[in-house]
Amino acid sequence: MKKEEVRRKLIDYGDAIVTYRSEKSKKLKYNVVTLDFSTPYIAKKRTHAKEDENTILTFSWDVDAFRLIKSSLITSIVPLSSVLRNKHVR
Repeated sequence: MKKEEVRRKLIDYGDAIVTYRSEKSKKLKYNVVTLDFSTPYIAKKRTHAKEDENTILTFSWDVDAFRLIKSSLITSIVPLSSVLRNKHVR
């Protein structure tokens, strides 16, 4: 996926499940992520990670840390609200 497309989807979905292929093991992996860093819980966290032209900085709820994800390795993005069957409001 292209970085701009990934960013647009993540902003639109709020929280999402991102599935990607690991560069090392080639296995499919996932993270539950957000781009909304304004929540008090995330705002307290610190990172030195910086985006580049191939990566997107996200906060991963399942590992409780910031993650750089290569947009080219992403295979799918699913809104967390659809998995939880919450109403998706944005």
